[in-house]
Amino acid sequence: MSAAPSELALWAAWLAAIGFALWRGDGFVRAIACLYFAATAAAVAALAFGAPPAIWGFADIVVLPVLAWALLRQPRRWLVWACAFELVTVATHVAWALDRRIEDQAYSAAIDLWWVLELAALIWGAAGSRRPGQTSDGFAPETSVA
Repeated sequence: MSAAPSELALWAAWLAAIGFALWRGDGFVRAIACLYFAATAAAVAALAFGAPPAIWGFADIVVLPVLAWALLRQPRRWLVWACAFELVTVATHVAWALDRRIEDQAYSAAIDLWWVLELAALIWGAAGSRRPGQTSDGFAPETSVA
């Protein structure tokens, strides 16, 4: 089974966003990136073992309270947006499960849109984070040898 180019582009964007957050983000951003990675990996593994496609909804429902807890612990602007997009994602899953008149393509397009916006929030968090020892230009401070 071959994937559509748009699907490949979404997975490439996911990989790039997770990689950028792990490379550039502080410890908190890295933890959120690991949460996204673990949830996606668990859903993909479950699908490989024959789980129904609704497993994506379950993964999002599990991620939402963890993101909300993280937001309450460290309120950051990008995390507010990530939580908002995750909440809309969960609401989209619930609406699709309750109302079968929602077409599969509309559901898929909405989920993909919220997913990309969550990744954009993660990139925003990684780009705006500062790790210990960094200066404003992104380089580690120089040490003088006496």
